[in-house]
Amino acid sequence: MKKFSSFLFAVTLTALFTACSSNSDDPTPAPKPNPGDKDFNGVIFATGITNPEGNSGNVYLQALPSFLPGTYDNSNSIPCGFGSTPIVTESGSVYTFPDYMGNTKAEITRYKINGDGTWVKQGALSIPASAAACNIVEASKEKAYASLQGLGIVRIFNPTTMTKIADIDLNDLKQKETRVAPAAMIIRDGKLFVGLNQMNGQYMPTCNNIELAMIDVKTDKVEKHIVNTSIEMCFATRPIDAGSIFMDENKDIYINCIGSFGFIPGLNGGIVRIKNGSTDIDPDYYIRLDKTEVAGLTTKHADFLATLFYGGNGIAYAYANSYGLDPNGLKNPYVSLTNIPVVIDLKQKTMAVIKGMEIGNPQGISIGKHKNLIVFGSANKKANGFYTYNPDTKEVAGPVIQVKGNPSFFHSFEK
Repeated sequence: MKKFSSFLFAVTLTALFTACSSNSDDPTPAPKPNPGDKDFNGVIFATGITNPEGNSGNVYLQALPSFLPGTYDNSNSIPCGFGSTPIVTESGSVYTFPDYMGNTKAEITRYKINGDGTWVKQGALSIPASAAACNIVEASKEKAYASLQGLGIVRIFNPTTMTKIADIDLNDLKQKETRVAPAAMIIRDGKLFVGLNQMNGQYMPTCNNIELAMIDVKTDKVEKHIVNTSIEMCFATRPIDAGSIFMDENKDIYINCIGSFGFIPGLNGGIVRIKNGSTDIDPDYYIRLDKTEVAGLTTKHADFLATLFYGGNGIAYAYANSYGLDPNGLKNPYVSLTNIPVVIDLKQKTMAVIKGMEIGNPQGISIGKHKNLIVFGSANKKANGFYTYNPDTKEVAGPVIQVKGNPSFFHSFEK
């Protein structure tokens, strides 16, 4: 994604008041510091409180001035939608979505965070109640894109004013027995790559097609329908996981294919790439989960990668879901303990369990980075909170922060 100068940190001009006394020796009061004058350099995280079945609930987002050890409830939080994940863009914007299934107010909200950690609402973009908004990328101060899965469209909007510009309809790209659902996105060299989830009535794929739409950012026209069938994987990107499509230092794009979430044998998941200079999926590069053993995993194979985070230098981190880790894994996939942190060497195409990490449920699977540490949110038998992993020493610590609910999102602004 192209970087652009932040428009969110413009300071608010404060009026200067002078003393009313006629005594010229009276000092003029110093202006009070404005919390908007400083950038926020702390961390933000989200926690979810679910119903017993784990398929609905409430999510709370909060800010801390730093990655401070402790136990935190949700009293100093703002609400956001269940089933979706907040988005932090390079401009510093924080976007929250409504409930993925449409049970809350149908609007996407943009926030900035003051230097003191207070949230400031910058605007809201109204969307249809059935939109199932899931992902956002910014192209500039005046243009951004939002995936609306339920409608099969990508909405173009102005992120400064939070107003609609236009819609890009992708429904013509659907398969015969599915509906097309735009998912996670990324911009490279003026082209917007949109992962396409082809889903039937059960939210499942029906064939092994990896599909993306490529849109020109200048014209907002669909230039290419990217399709690969030779690798035999499907469901390009997880809609609620922005990290399921990312770009490395060589500008190669990597895509996490979810397959059938492990429910339908033969509809496979894994990782593929689109090399720099190409707009096709590389037929010679893939990490297919059914063909790749995870070192240290008792069940040998992952069913799908629930969330992904690129750490740099060809190394990615993920939560690998394996239903065999829990006797009730397939019976109650929302709350079973089936997710384990892994490290992925993209160059060697290998995966390994991170020793010392706990197996958690699929509601608490966030991954982020704070300074040189990889941060994992985990809801496991021992605790709910955020753990750290040092890639250099392989040391695991935590939970550094314990929370009320499932730790579902983490982002650090500390430079």
